[in-house]
Amino acid sequence: MIAPFRIDTGTTPAHAISLLDWRTEDILSLFDLAEWIDAQPPSVLPGLAPRAVIGCCFYQNSTRTRLSFETAARRVGGTTIGFADASTTRAGDFFEESLEDTVQVVGGYSDLLVLRHVDDDAGERAAAVSPVPVISAGAGEREHPTQGLLDSWLISRTLGSPAGATIGLVGDPGCRATRSTLIALCRLGIARVVFLPPPGCTVDLGEESIMDEFGVSSYEVDNAVDLVKVADAVSMIPFELPDFHVPAARREPDAAPLAPEFVFDRRLLSTVGAHTHVFHTGPRAGELPPESTALPNVHYFEGVRRGVSLRAALICRLLELA
Repeated sequence: MIAPFRIDTGTTPAHAISLLDWRTEDILSLFDLAEWIDAQPPSVLPGLAPRAVIGCCFYQNSTRTRLSFETAARRVGGTTIGFADASTTRAGDFFEESLEDTVQVVGGYSDLLVLRHVDDDAGERAAAVSPVPVISAGAGEREHPTQGLLDSWLISRTLGSPAGATIGLVGDPGCRATRSTLIALCRLGIARVVFLPPPGCTVDLGEESIMDEFGVSSYEVDNAVDLVKVADAVSMIPFELPDFHVPAARREPDAAPLAPEFVFDRRLLSTVGAHTHVFHTGPRAGELPPESTALPNVHYFEGVRRGVSLRAALICRLLELA
């Protein structure tokens, strides 16, 4: 299907559930394809996956991930079916249809499935029964592999290579998006991670073991200034997070504003942090104010746009394997 970028179909994973299953070569090959797709005129892309049907099953709220997958499917010549709210399906009404049955039903109509779910093990359960490749679009607190791939691709293309770089990770180190980004960047040869976690959050044994495996050192700071002084690039998640085990969490109306030491404002990122490239998974909150957006080292909306190319590349890769 994608002649310039043939892959080793004997070892590349058939699904995208955890980046622990992906080799460095697999990730770099995907990045090459994403770059190629990103550079093509619109007329070329519909020939990549003509008439492919992508099943999008979202048991949890999403804006960027769901819409970028739907856009990516259409850009490469496919179409989408599925749901953005499980309450409209038999999984969310009287019948409470199981995830496994829903996956097999939608997989019977599709060539590939994209799944977001509130359970940590949803991706593995889906892949075990699905008749087609499965992409996890976020599973409970476990992993968010496409976000990790996107952030590490953006960092790679901006720095030229992440090898030897010092990367700042802002937010809860145990968050699914941060975990996937950490795995991908460790595979790509970063030298050091500097964490800026919320009060009460620390790096757990799982993240430490990932870094130990790849010889990546780490430490924590407690403010944005100290982070941008040393980081080549910073990957952020919202500093305050909901419960990822529910379909749609609501913010407390009387929540306190974010403390100023955690804010990456325009003044900081145009002075002390002018050399530091900043990426954010979205949706952003107080940690990255809107007035920072126009700075040349802030790549917030670039990540939104290029997410379509990265996810289009992943769709094509897994369809090629299937």
